[in-house]
Amino acid sequence: IRVPSARQLVYGDKRANPKGRLPDDTWILRPQDIPESFQAEEDTWYFPRINGTFKERQGWHGCQMPEQLLGRIIRACSHPDEVVLDPFSGSGTTLAVAKKLERQFVGFELSDEYGARAQQRLAEIKPGQPLDGAENPLVSAPTTKNGKRLEDRQRKSKAPK
Repeated sequence: IRVPSARQLVYGDKRANPKGRLPDDTWILRPQDIPESFQAEEDTWYFPRINGTFKERQGWHGCQMPEQLLGRIIRACSHPDEVVLDPFSGSGTTLAVAKKLERQFVGFELSDEYGARAQQRLAEIKPGQPLDGAENPLVSAPTTKNGKRLEDRQRKSKAPK
């Protein structure tokens, strides 16, 4: 079964495959597609992928992670002055977040170009600097063509019966 891409549904993007994306074993549950019975505050984190319009986008790495997502993970797994290891540093986002959260950090990267750019990025960051991106990404979740938003569903489920 092929399903329309999010770009087709949300933005009406004509560049996507008109037959839908190819099925695979990966499921991406968008906030606006969550079943009514699902409680969002249980154990699911919503963070949009970093695209070209995001302020935090570095623009030279195709798989940049959101700073707020990494911040949540680093805060849960370490304390200030402890060491954060990123064996696949890429654009250096994990290292940048570790520095902002006042952690020590060690990163490895096979690409000399990515390594140099990550070092340049880290040189511009000061410890204690705020993380880029929305702390609560649900607030910025796009609506579908039917106008559904996760916040609307949460309000409805919390309303007194």
